[in-house]
Formats: sequence, C-alpha cells, structure tokens
Amino acid sequence: MTYEEQLRIIHSYMIPPDVTMRLDCPFCNHKNTLSITNDDNRMIWHCFHASCTARGTEKKRMSMATIKKIFNTEPVTPEDKFIIPEHFKTVYSNEKAMKYLQNNNCWESYVWRRVDIRYDVKQDRVVFLIKEFDNVRGAVGRALSKETYPKWFMYGNKNVPFKCGESNDAVLVEDCASACAVSNVLTGVALMGTSYNDSFDKHLKQYKKIFVALDRDATTKSFDIVNKLRYRGFANVQVKMLEDDLKYYDTQQIEKIFYDRKTNN
Repeated sequence: MTYEEQLRIIHSYMIPPDVTMRLDCPFCNHKNTLSITNDDNRMIWHCFHASCTARGTEKKRMSMATIKKIFNTEPVTPEDKFIIPEHFKTVYSNEKAMKYLQNNNCWESYVWRRVDIRYDVKQDRVVFLIKEFDNVRGAVGRALSKETYPKWFMYGNKNVPFKCGESNDAVLVEDCASACAVSNVLTGVALMGTSYNDSFDKHLKQYKKIFVALDRDATTKSFDIVNKLRYRGFANVQVKMLEDDLKYYDTQQIEKIFYDRKTNN
C-alpha cells in the first residue's frame, strides 16, 4: 500500500488534535496494534506488529493540492453543498444495508423520512447524509463488512453534525445509528466519536436541554463534554449513564432512560 493510500485511511479516523489513539490495524488486521498521533494537525502512525509495514509521518500540514490528491475531491467549505456521488444508491438496492438499519433501530427513522440514508456501492457502506436547512453538507458511511476499513468514514464537511429528530431536547451520541435510534424521543446528534467539535456550538443553541450519552467506557469523556458545554454557555446539560449502546434500545426503553421521573428529578 502506498504512502498516499495509508495517509488517506489514517485521516479518515478523524483523530482530534494533540491526541494519540491505539486502534485495531486496518492494514494487517491485528487487534490494538496501530498507534495514531495527531501532533499539531500532522499525523504520525505506526503498527507495532512485527509483520506489518504500516508506518509513516505526515511531513507537513496538508495543502489543498494534497487533500485533493488523496481524497480525490475538492475540500468542502461551509458555504458549499455536498454533491451526492452517483454511486450512492437507495438502501433498497442492498440487503446488507437494509439489515443493518433494521438491526440498529434506524429503519423507522428512515421510513418516516427523518433521515436520508443511501448505500455506497464502491465502499460497501450505509451512508447517513448530513443536512443543514435541507442542504446536504456531507455524509457519514458505516462499513458493512469486516474487510472494509475504517469502520466509519466521513465524506465532505466535518463541521456540521449529523442530526436526526425534531425534539426540543437533544442527546449527543457517538454515531449516526444511535442518533437515529433515539429520534422518536429526542433529537440525536452524532459526534462521530467521543470528542466534541467546537463548531457544533451553533447547531446546539436551539435545544432546551442537552444530554450527553456516550458508551460506558467513555464516561470520563462525557463529563468533559458537559463541563465544556457549560463553560461555553449551555446551562441545561447533563450526563446520562448507559448500560449499553443506545442503538440497541427500543423507543420505550429510551423514554425510560431519559425521562423516567424517578431518575430525572
């Protein structure tokens, strides 16, 4: 695999600045052997498995020409619309895509048109379109096979969050499927990870109450996000502890988690 191909995959993980993460290696498929560091927006990666040759350092911050070369697309500015590729097809064209939506409690939000979801034929992904005022601003793709890396892939603008639902209360979750699953009860807002993007502030100001409900192993991150939001002027924010990922709960269970009188006084 070429340096450019490795760099494209490394950037698709969207590691926040000044963060090092240890991940399963997409190049050799060994568990927890790949280290990625975002050092001042310069990526450094290395797989510790003896048989893997994945390693590299981004020599400098990516120029516009490099972005275009690696991702084969023009960078999206806040004013631009995302052009939906021709290879994004209806989810009805792929049985795996429909099954993923059904198994992860996304099907109802799709059928009721709270969300626009496609199937990426080229990358074999379920694709959740990110919209702002009915304009498509980007997309997030979820791999449907273990052979497709990374598991989640961002297309286009990363500064507009994926949202699903029409409630005046919102819940920050880790991924798009969870955002869809909660949309009968609250507006789900996907962080696409466990880090908060400061550019999301303006997209959250409309909500009366904001919950932060990340996976249990990210509890510390949940409290960090709540503290950050309170510091930035969001008064009605709280952490909601979870026993399991929200996309595995049905509507009644989600209502109980967030609005049960005994636990929310």
